[in-house]
Amino acid sequence: MLRPALRRHMATILLAAFAALPALALDQAGNGDFTLDDGAALHAADADKLSLLDLHVGAALREALSGGENGDVAQLVEALGGRPLPMSEARAALEGDWKCRMMKAGDLSPLVVYDDFDCRIRGNSFEKLSGSQRTRGTLHEDDGRVVYLGTGFVAGIDVPAYPDLPAAPLGSAASGQIWADIGIVEAVSDRKARIIFPDPDLESRMNLLFLTR
Repeated sequence: MLRPALRRHMATILLAAFAALPALALDQAGNGDFTLDDGAALHAADADKLSLLDLHVGAALREALSGGENGDVAQLVEALGGRPLPMSEARAALEGDWKCRMMKAGDLSPLVVYDDFDCRIRGNSFEKLSGSQRTRGTLHEDDGRVVYLGTGFVAGIDVPAYPDLPAAPLGSAASGQIWADIGIVEAVSDRKARIIFPDPDLESRMNLLFLTR
């Protein structure tokens, strides 16, 4: 068991990272969808997730800290550490191939940390290339931040791009194998980055994909 002082130190780091998370100001389009600064449209349900990012991430961190295994909590602290690069530097730093480790916090389990998978960023495109649960989508700019709009899917099936997903949340029961993936992308350096997914459709209150190389 972690010593109380060490767990309090980890809590301080996590809460500081939580406080630094960006809030998004989204514009509503005439069709009921919302738009980012670069003109990309996202569905109202997904805009809600981003606007309530602090709420979802805070609740997930509380569960992770109170019930997560010591080693998993330490990895979450590592993943959330580091100040994000400004937009002028982030896009170049994100380019290329990455190892990516999925961390799921809240709801079904306080915290689960998986082994490394393979991910790739090419220009505005992002894809998780290995593992049973994958995601593919595009990176967009909004208010000086990078937003990920993607489609989550089970490996081995053809999937629509995010703009072609239905407006209503799919969820596991409705789709079985396809869901919307919405997140905030933060590059700490050209060797460390993260994607924070608030209130994902499956299994958790927050997903965090930790990118390293």
